[in-house]
Amino acid sequence: MTSDPADAARGRREGGISLAALRCLVAVAEGGSLSRAAEQLGISQPTVSVTLAGLERAAGTLLLHRRPRVALTEAGREMLVRARLVLSRMQELEGSVSAFRALRRGSLAVGFSTPAFAMPMIAAFLRDHPVISLRTRLGNTAGLLEALAACEIEVAVMTLIDPVEGMACRKLADQRLVACLPRRGAPARISLEEVAAGPLVLREPGSMTRRMLERALASRGLAPQIRLEVGSREAAREAIAAGIGLGVVLDGELGGDARLAAVPLDGPPILGGVHVVALPESLDLPAVQAFIAAGMKG
Repeated sequence: MTSDPADAARGRREGGISLAALRCLVAVAEGGSLSRAAEQLGISQPTVSVTLAGLERAAGTLLLHRRPRVALTEAGREMLVRARLVLSRMQELEGSVSAFRALRRGSLAVGFSTPAFAMPMIAAFLRDHPVISLRTRLGNTAGLLEALAACEIEVAVMTLIDPVEGMACRKLADQRLVACLPRRGAPARISLEEVAAGPLVLREPGSMTRRMLERALASRGLAPQIRLEVGSREAAREAIAAGIGLGVVLDGELGGDARLAAVPLDGPPILGGVHVVALPESLDLPAVQAFIAAGMKG
């Protein structure tokens, strides 16, 4: 490993002990001369001399006898043992960092509000990077944004009406809001006025489907008649299938539930986008980059 002259200069300015200085000490001890140490480290002999002099000033003691030949003092031999230990630990750390960057080890926390989009991404990521430990968190859009901001998760797949300020948002697909009714007797289409009249089964206020519906109704001066508020997509489906009321979902979210029908809404489509979202600074993390790439490939 070559020594960085800038590292050595920084150590001299700060009066501390730099890794470059420890590498110089070890190289001199192993090579037996300043010139061999310089050759091994890929720097000039004067740089080695100046770096070692700075290390001696920091240590407050002489580490090398320079005449008639280079030899370690007693303090130098003691310092050499510790220098080798520090550099060994540093090599271990650099190996770990290299493994993290190459995705040979590590973990990733993924949140999602849209399992239909998130699970294929997760499957593709795990196929490409099977050694990465991945944990997931299901939630609504509002909760996932809070978790991202608190660094409780590193990346999330969610539906947004618009990109979120302060977040890195990459759109994966457009989604359209549709009404959800029991299949038996479901109409071919339904108006927003009929949806507003309900009775409605809606997700909690942090749900993006609810926010999309409320925004569309407000633009028409309509107020939703809510009969039941539930905390999950699954609970909403069961309530609608039980005849408690009608609801709204994003197209493609019903899956193979034969009890329910996705009914198009009259008028202009109410659109949201499925996005993969992360803090801007998290985009530099290799695991986050790889997860986003899995989504963009799909």
